[in-house]
Amino acid sequence: MIRLLLLVLCVVGVTTVRANAPEAPRALSSQEAATLHADEVVGRAMYLSDRAAALATDAALELDAFRKELRVRGWITQAHDDAVTVTFIDATPSALYRATVSNAGKLVGKVEAYATPQPLSPFEAGAAAARTVALGAKFQPCSERYDTVVLPLGDSPAGKWLVYLLPATKQPGVIPIGGTYRVTVDHGTIAAQRPFTKSCIALENDPRAVGLMISHLLDTTPTEAHVFWSLWAHKDMYVSTESATWAIHDGHIRLVETGH
Repeated sequence: MIRLLLLVLCVVGVTTVRANAPEAPRALSSQEAATLHADEVVGRAMYLSDRAAALATDAALELDAFRKELRVRGWITQAHDDAVTVTFIDATPSALYRATVSNAGKLVGKVEAYATPQPLSPFEAGAAAARTVALGAKFQPCSERYDTVVLPLGDSPAGKWLVYLLPATKQPGVIPIGGTYRVTVDHGTIAAQRPFTKSCIALENDPRAVGLMISHLLDTTPTEAHVFWSLWAHKDMYVSTESATWAIHDGHIRLVETGH
């Protein structure tokens, strides 16, 4: 994958990406503020879902039956107020295992293993169907393996879902941001689809760096994908759009410079 040179930011004296900012950042428009808030909410939901799936998988792998399991075809997640339930599904789809992970990143209780596959709830069935549809979309992959995050679109699913296709990596210290996609599924049909990058760009997550930097020309502001990957990497991310530089810290986006 094409790699973007990682900007190693020094802790001392770094307040913006550029040393001599020409002026204080302007005030955000109401539309920008609303867009950024929505991206923050969705990006964090993506992260909590993806992390819960990873932690649930680690816990399930402690079970002999799961390590020998050949029926698992993936997983779906359902967010609650302070936790995420991860359901491992077969091809039916039916539930084979379930685990719940708190938003603090701790397993709640034990992994449930079902001797007989269990029917999915309406929410789970809708999410599983949307995941299948999205994985059938035509897109340019940047990894041999993709993980998915399925989120309901709006307060009530009603058949509408956002499915995020996330490139996976086994390379330590690499953030595989290139090849991230969002697929909107409406009652079993792909209603919209978009990439978040133009290439298979990857960032090096240098442990010496306190921040990452990436250029983004597909939007005027950072997206939920930038929020997700910043949280995933546990690093601040600086996103340079056509006319501004933005900082993402702990899932929150702020404007740090305009007019470059």
